[in-house]
Amino acid sequence: MAEGKYYWLRLKEDFFDRHDIRCLEDRPNGAKIVLFYLKLMTESIDHEGRLRFSENRPYTREMLATITRTDIDIVEEAMDLLYDLELLECDEDKTLILPKVPDLIGFETEWAKKKREYRERQETD
Repeated sequence: MAEGKYYWLRLKEDFFDRHDIRCLEDRPNGAKIVLFYLKLMTESIDHEGRLRFSENRPYTREMLATITRTDIDIVEEAMDLLYDLELLECDEDKTLILPKVPDLIGFETEWAKKKREYRERQETD
C-alpha cells in the first residue's frame, strides 16, 4: 500500500485581522476574494505554495476560475489585489507562488497518523 501524506494549513486565530486580509475583505466582493485566496492556498499545499498546471503549462486565470469554482470577474480582481498586496507572485516560468504558504504547512504520513491515533486511544483508556 502506498504511503500517503496528509497536509493542512495552520492559520493563526488572527488571520482575518491581518491588514492584508482586511484590505481584501473591505472590497465589494471581499468575502469571495478571501475565499478564492484560501482555495489557492489549499490547492498549493502539497507543492509548498507553488501552483502550476503541469511542467509545460502554467495556470491561466480562466483555469483558476474553473478549479476554484470562482467567477472569472472575481478571479481577475482577486489576482490583481493579491499581486498588489504581495500575497501572490509569479516566477519567470509563470509558476504562481503564494509566499506565505510554506510557513503555514503541516503534514504527516499515513503511518504517523495511525501512530498518533493509537497513542490518543491509549491515553483515553
